[in-house]
Amino acid sequence: MADLAAHPAPPPSRTPEGARLLARMRPWHWVALDTVVVLLILIPVGRPRPATSSPAATSPAHQNPWLSLLVLGVTLAFLARRRFPLAVWLLLTAATVTLASSAPPYNAYGPFAMMFALYTVATSCSGRVVTLASAGVLVAALAILSGLHYPPSVTVLSAVTIGVGPALTGYAVRQQRQHREAMAAEHTAKIEAEVTSRMARERLRIARELHDVVAHALSLITVQAGVAVFREHEADQMRATLTAIEETGRTAMIDMRQLLGVLRGTPSTSETSAASAASPPDRAPVPDLVDIGTLISQATQAGLRISLREEGERRTIPAAVGLAVYRIVQESLTNILRHARTTSGSVLLRFEPHEVAVTIANPPPPDRLPPAPASPPGHGLRGMAERTELFGGTFSAGSAADGGFVVAARFPA
Repeated sequence: MADLAAHPAPPPSRTPEGARLLARMRPWHWVALDTVVVLLILIPVGRPRPATSSPAATSPAHQNPWLSLLVLGVTLAFLARRRFPLAVWLLLTAATVTLASSAPPYNAYGPFAMMFALYTVATSCSGRVVTLASAGVLVAALAILSGLHYPPSVTVLSAVTIGVGPALTGYAVRQQRQHREAMAAEHTAKIEAEVTSRMARERLRIARELHDVVAHALSLITVQAGVAVFREHEADQMRATLTAIEETGRTAMIDMRQLLGVLRGTPSTSETSAASAASPPDRAPVPDLVDIGTLISQATQAGLRISLREEGERRTIPAAVGLAVYRIVQESLTNILRHARTTSGSVLLRFEPHEVAVTIANPPPPDRLPPAPASPPGHGLRGMAERTELFGGTFSAGSAADGGFVVAARFPA
């Protein structure tokens, strides 16, 4: 019963291979990676030195327990740099300067630990903090390298590499991460907007279907029940009227069950078997142009005289367009029953080379007939206009020159 074309889902966003790899990393993976980096940083400190005649040169690495404890402490602190980036950076920078000014082998502790810490600060902190941290590392590197008596150009270039390189790298990684997050948020917002739009269109479609099915059936039942009141002494006519009311109600129930079946979705296998055992499902084809005759027959039983005329060569049209034409005729006949104060009308189906048009008209009420009582505005005309607009067609409804009412719709087909 759907009259909406399927809309393709938005294409999934492409995620870079590196981003997918980082997303698959678990916490213990990062701990293992940091452990490997720590070992690479500590290797120079524990490397055996060539033997010399100096007793200080041959002393073991643990000759200063405080410095050894400092090396152990900054090693453990390095593993927490992702959780406490700024605090770990301060500790590693101070420890690196302290160890660089110490005696061998502690002065072999290089600047790589504070460089990694600076990179982590750049990926997680604000730009002002990153600038201050980069300046601190740059000053520390200049102080360390100045004591090694390198040429000034080498000292400055090395200090800039140590103090600025990790900050720029971390800043670039942070910008790329924020860009990916913004793109993901935008993609999610688009999906949510598309889902909301589809839900709104589906609610509108269901409202149209319910209005057309229920309003038409109730209008027929109301008119037929009113006629039955005046046939209390005519048993045959009374029986025919009540039979028509029963058939109209049963048809409306079948349409309602089909619509509710769409809303409930596809049940599970056990639910389907249990439901089919309890009551077989109502299965009926989607209404089409060929069912307009049934609508006219129902209207005739309710007391209307509706003529059906076709122009052009009948051909196969899309099922959704046929359903829309059927619903427009159904709603128009309902309006004639409820508002027209007349007992006649006409339906014209016209098949053109690239279009199909339908026109429903009713004459003005007889002379001296009182006007119809005012009623609250309904949704019938608006629903018909929405159906037509959905397929790119045109719709019009209004008073005719003779005082009657005309509904016209044209569909590309």
